[in-house]
Amino acid sequence: MKKIKLTALTGICLGLLLVATGCAKDTAKAEGADNQVEVVENQKTSEDLNKEAAENKASENSEDKNDTENAKAEKDAKDGEEKSYNVTLTYPSTAYIVDGDEDNKKVTEQVTVTATKDDVITKVLDQLSQAPETKGAEPVGLDKFDYSKSKLDGATAVVDLSGDLTGGSLDEDVLARSIVNSLLSVKGIKAVEFTVNGEKAESLMGHVDISEPFTKNL
Repeated sequence: MKKIKLTALTGICLGLLLVATGCAKDTAKAEGADNQVEVVENQKTSEDLNKEAAENKASENSEDKNDTENAKAEKDAKDGEEKSYNVTLTYPSTAYIVDGDEDNKKVTEQVTVTATKDDVITKVLDQLSQAPETKGAEPVGLDKFDYSKSKLDGATAVVDLSGDLTGGSLDEDVLARSIVNSLLSVKGIKAVEFTVNGEKAESLMGHVDISEPFTKNL
């Protein structure tokens, strides 16, 4: 009888052991499945993060582009704004033109010119082409020529003259000196370069060398 009980007890224990083993396997499988789900979820999250990073980068690039375009637009608008320029116009003196006084070749006149960077050169030349108001000053003779294509290139005033560029050494001397000195008096202009009919030239009328820009008063 005891032997039968012992056998039954052993069977029960073995059954319980088998059940426990099965439960442990099921638990391991469940944990494995959970881990796989977690990995998948982590992978999905990583992909989402990469996508968000790409979107953020695209947005930043777009903002940078807009900032650049806005800065350029602001600069263009600023360049197009009118401002006042103090100019010292240089005219030939009566003493030089009439009497040939080499020691008193020029007379200056202070004016204020309102212009943009795009038209400051032509505005100054407009003033210079008019008859001077200062006593003892003579006209430059600039009104005989077309200078409408003159422009500011960086810090260089490019003066383009067209028309009947004929005259003596005195005419050319007066024209070159008056233009160069007047434009170099404008703040920001460091050099004056001449062209004739849009092309580089050796001289205006055959007497004054204009092959290189002028950086100092004549």
